[in-house]
Amino acid sequence: MQISTPNATEILTRDEDIAYIMECIADVECCSIVGVSNMGKSVLLRSVCRPEVKQRYLDPQADDYAFVYIDFNLMLEMTEQGFYELVLRNILAELAELEVDQGLLDRINELYRIVVNPTNQFMVPLSFNESMISISEGLGQRMVLLFDEFDEAFQGIDRRVFLNLRALRDKYRDTLCYVVATEQRLRESRSGPEIAEFCELFAHHVRFLSTLKKDDAVRVINRFAGQEELDFSPQDIHFIIAQAGGHPGLLEVVCRLLGATLSSGEARLYSQDERHRLLEERLGSDLNVRTECAKLWNDLTDEEQDTLVAFLSNPQSPLEPGIRRSLCEKSFLIEDEAGQLRPFGQLFEGFAHRQRLVKEGTPQGVRVDVDAGEVWVDGQPVPTLTNLEYRLLLLLYGNMDKIRDKYQVVEAVWGEEYIDEVDDARIEKLISRLRQKIEPEPSNPRYLITVRDRGYKLVSS
Repeated sequence: MQISTPNATEILTRDEDIAYIMECIADVECCSIVGVSNMGKSVLLRSVCRPEVKQRYLDPQADDYAFVYIDFNLMLEMTEQGFYELVLRNILAELAELEVDQGLLDRINELYRIVVNPTNQFMVPLSFNESMISISEGLGQRMVLLFDEFDEAFQGIDRRVFLNLRALRDKYRDTLCYVVATEQRLRESRSGPEIAEFCELFAHHVRFLSTLKKDDAVRVINRFAGQEELDFSPQDIHFIIAQAGGHPGLLEVVCRLLGATLSSGEARLYSQDERHRLLEERLGSDLNVRTECAKLWNDLTDEEQDTLVAFLSNPQSPLEPGIRRSLCEKSFLIEDEAGQLRPFGQLFEGFAHRQRLVKEGTPQGVRVDVDAGEVWVDGQPVPTLTNLEYRLLLLLYGNMDKIRDKYQVVEAVWGEEYIDEVDDARIEKLISRLRQKIEPEPSNPRYLITVRDRGYKLVSS
């Protein structure tokens, strides 16, 4: 069936994704939403449940549907009983908000109590099934179950649960459908005959969440600025999007760091370009940025990681079609305005580049595993660095072959409040200590170079 579309002035973030889900629901089809870490799956499913959204997309049949959002992070235990208990608990909460027959509500409450305290384990699935039958036959609305954070439950609980969900869907196709949100395709997460039958429900309705389009990213940034009472300039917004690439999690991290810079009064000390340059240097070593990028990296298969490493080494080399499609579906690679593939944002590109150096195991030069905090020179681990030494190395490593002046060094290592307190001699002593640990011949440095009257740089092999 055709669904209504919102007025242009009412478009929500991820309008196309919401429209896709609503179209599946209107056609009483199950659908699967796939997105890597912090891509916005939970926000999307919660948005779908909002009454005004349901009204906007499903009018005039909006009242024919009852949406139940279920967060599987809230399962009390990773068991069949824990699964059924959580689903029924959320259904009961939704029914309590609706004007449903009291007899039906009492019946579901009674069956829920049996699921929580069964006389034997056979009563758990039996009581759940009786609940779903009673709802499907007595509610008078189509029930849509939205399964969020579904990966662990799908991979960990008894296969019979999913065979049971399939059987219920087959019996009540016109009144029951499922929407699931996971980090990878269901059929790639688990196998087996029972699982395959459940996966068939979603085979023709799988949607990958991409990074946010520019307009949506701007909405997210402006919403953050409004909540924090910040004033981001158009240049600030362009900088944030270039760094985060439309990834919701990284957008928030960059917004927060830029906001902290503006709130600290540092904006008055530097021009806007200088402020962005300094922030860019901080972002590469920021713990939250590294954590977010590491989650994304771990969402890739080994083959996808190897392909991305090869792509960074030679962007012109052809990619295996299947892996290329997967990297593009997950938005790790996107097409620029010229139609060329590139990583989705500068922060993840920098992280992936460091992973490339680690994976390639280059025998010569300085290598830093930022996440593990480990440093190698010419393939050998170096002695443990002090905090100041490591911060200095991160600054130079993140700007390989680029000169960093003394002000940039002080800013990154000690903090901007020490700009007038740290003199040249103190910087030179720190440089000397770092050379003692990373240079094969500290008196004749090969990697950590002083550029007279300009600053310092770390050179690649």
